[in-house]
Amino acid sequence: MSSGKHAYIMLIAGFMLLSALPVWADYSSAHTAFLKGEYIVALKKFKADSSAQSCFKLGTMYDNALGVEEDKQEALKWYLKAANQGLDAAQHRIGEMYDNGRGVPENTQEAVKWYRKAAEQGYAIASFKLGDMYYNGRGVQKDIAEGVKWYQQSARVGNMKAQYELGNLYYLGKDVSGRAFTKDWTEAARLYLRSAEQGHFKAQYAIGSMYLRGEGIAVNRDEGIKWLRKAAENGHKRAQAELKGMVK
Repeated sequence: MSSGKHAYIMLIAGFMLLSALPVWADYSSAHTAFLKGEYIVALKKFKADSSAQSCFKLGTMYDNALGVEEDKQEALKWYLKAANQGLDAAQHRIGEMYDNGRGVPENTQEAVKWYRKAAEQGYAIASFKLGDMYYNGRGVQKDIAEGVKWYQQSARVGNMKAQYELGNLYYLGKDVSGRAFTKDWTEAARLYLRSAEQGHFKAQYAIGSMYLRGEGIAVNRDEGIKWLRKAAENGHKRAQAELKGMVK
């Protein structure tokens, strides 16, 4: 390649890079204002930027009355702009709105559609919610095996709710649409512990109980009491009652 041609290519690449910088700069300065609570400034800057992230932030502002009056329809408009650019967080948020009838008529089928879009991109909480829809037959024909598949995807990337639900399946050894979950307390303990470490109070109670009984894990009274205390502090009534009984 001649030096002249190489210089031309480098020049074009430089122009392309520079043309992209203002877009990022617009979002960055808007986000900084948002974090400072300068919502009026942030609102103007986000509206001047057409990126998915800016559209999502605008949706959040209208959804939560941050610098503007609460307006769920306006929030949905901006979430849709972000979602149609492929932003998984916006797709999940729209799913939530339809799932809970928040600002729109409740529509579980529409919720499934949007949860799926986000879940297929690996968005953990959307994967869990899609799994829950299948597991319980909400907005879609009940398919427990499909629900478990999405729980597993969500659990793999760290969602504590999915980890807890899978832990229950392994603990109880449930049959899932012809696919037996062999009772596996070791796997249940592993999943409960991962969930408990993230603050899931039911998982904290479950792993605490397993430590105390030596189910799938070596008996460890100190660890058991530690996790029961965490569960109790987070409002778990049974954990609170059991701890009182231990004191007596």
